[in-house]
Order: sequence, then structure tokens, then C-alpha cells
Amino acid sequence: MFLSKIDHKLKPAMISRSANGWKLIRIANGSLSCENSDLDTDDIRRVEEKLKPRYKKAMQEYNVFVSYDNWSGVFIMQMPGFEDPKADRLIEDIYAFLKDTDM
Repeated sequence: MFLSKIDHKLKPAMISRSANGWKLIRIANGSLSCENSDLDTDDIRRVEEKLKPRYKKAMQEYNVFVSYDNWSGVFIMQMPGFEDPKADRLIEDIYAFLKDTDM
């Protein structure tokens, strides 16, 4: 079961922050998330459109999605319940792309 694999001692931690608001975060389950709290629900589609040409296939393969919540703003992470280190590498690559991209 997914929850049994979580190390509850892990705390969310910022790994990197870009000048345009993107943050690379290690979330509580140990996975990576790419987040921008300056963006809102209206920006989800814009982010998806920026990522689609370059990352659509890999995002589908590793169950990585774009969403929004009030705390993180727009975020990109692997769907809960899936654990693949390749997804973290993909999210790092997406972060590197977005930190140099104008939204």
C-alpha cells in the first residue's frame, strides 16, 4: 500500500527557487513537485500548453500532471500512488525548462 511506504519523518523542503516564481520542492512523501504560487487556476492551461510539445509523452508515461491548489498555486507532480524515480528526473527537467520561460 502506498501510505506504508511514506517516511513520515520527511518534511517538505524547497530545493531551488527561480526568479520567475517557480520552485522545486521535495514534498512530504519524498517526491518532487514544481510549483508557482504566483499563478492561479486560469494559468493551468497555459502551463500545459508550454509543456505539451516537449513533455507530453513523458508526462503520460510517468503519471505527471499539472494542477492547482490554494497553497502551492500551479504545481506539477507525479500522481499520488505512483513511485518512479524517473518522474522526479522529469520534474527536475520541467523545472529547469520553466525557470527560464516567461509565462
